[in-house]
Amino acid sequence: MTKNLKMGLIAFICLGSSFAANAQKTIKEGSITYSVVYDLPPDQQAMVAMLPTEYKVSFKGDMSIFKMDMGMFATQVVYNDATKESLSLTDVPMQNKKVAVKMNKEQGEKMQEMQYGEKDLEVKATTETKLIAGYNCTKYTINDKISNELSEVWATTDLKVPANSLTSTFKGIVGVPVQFSTNARGLKSKMTLKEVKEETVAEINMTVPSDYETLTFDELMKQMGG
Repeated sequence: MTKNLKMGLIAFICLGSSFAANAQKTIKEGSITYSVVYDLPPDQQAMVAMLPTEYKVSFKGDMSIFKMDMGMFATQVVYNDATKESLSLTDVPMQNKKVAVKMNKEQGEKMQEMQYGEKDLEVKATTETKLIAGYNCTKYTINDKISNELSEVWATTDLKVPANSLTSTFKGIVGVPVQFSTNARGLKSKMTLKEVKEETVAEINMTVPSDYETLTFDELMKQMGG
């Protein structure tokens, strides 16, 4: 074997090793950003201009924080992937009101049911794969046996990051969701992974800021008519 051929083979092996290392990269501290597009009926298209075009979640270990500013109100959701507990912080400037609600796993699941409706999901992995945002993804089909609504999730095992409030609802899916759709009481959206950054993140905890009014989950349900 000639010297040039040997060097080329070595370079190819090293390159392959590099791809393998990247394919199983674990990020314990950083951020993940999803771009989002909305599927709304014509009479609701005016809402699109008010909705965010991307969602960013910062994470550190099992803790993550998701922030969404809608102008008229802003919400932060702190999520603990180990205990499945969450803390919701909502600021409504026009009403000069700041409200904090802590939820355990069961309460969080009840809140999701109120947001997305009662579901009985059947999740199946397929053999279909494709490259999305630079990651090798496998397609999962999701059938809601109550509404007969079909949806899909593309997930990758190339990357490992903790689940957050955007992705914690997916059960039976192996890997990180890269592209998926949601339907929150008629507000349909499709999210696609845009960027993952490994970076320093400030401490994330479940401490309620002193200027927030704390509601129990039951008090929140009464206010929502639940």
